Amino acid sequence: MYLFHLRPNLAGDPTFVGSLLSPDECTRIVDNCERDLELGPGRIDSEQIDANRRKSDIGWISPQSEFRWLFDRISECVNAVNADWYRYNLIGFEGIQFTKYSGAGGQTNYYSSHTDLKSTDYGTVRKLSFSIQLSGPDTYEGGDVLLYRSLTESSTMNRAIGSITFFPSYTIHEVLPVTKGIRYSLVGWVHGPPFA
Repeated sequence: MYLFHLRPNLAGDPTFVGSLLSPDECTRIVDNCERDLELGPGRIDSEQIDANRRKSDIGWISPQSEFRWLFDRISECVNAVNADWYRYNLIGFEGIQFTKYSGAGGQTNYYSSHTDLKSTDYGTVRKLSFSIQLSGPDTYEGGDVLLYRSLTESSTMNRAIGSITFFPSYTIHEVLPVTKGIRYSLVGWVHGPPFA
């Protein structure tokens, strides 16, 4: 018996939009976040600081800031991609996390393999994760984001500046060590009722 897929995409596969933000918008976001946000060490899923599993700096962008336009643009993109690709029952997304992975001055920042799947106090779960590339691909070395389909098969997230990549929050993924320069990104998680 043969299974013929009616859709060219599978809902569990990652997908990306190549031009969510312009390079100038990415530069403005990085400059403002470096200047205005209070950055601290990234935490693992248990909310603990564990430099053996994650070494990066993070801060949070508020929708009540000069970046309200960014929340609106991401919302529009999430709705369009979800309607076309995932078709999940989604409610809303958390604040946007600004992330900085440095390979400057002898540092090597990374985030070992993990998932984003997490329940909330509101009875929802993270269902869809996104990552927005703020750095040009030639401004740093290493730092590839690997998305795992199985123990032996993975794909590398798009590195184009201004692109946004979506993947189910249950996807195992990791950020390989940044060995030179700095990789900046925005990440977020879209919530909905638990998967049935």
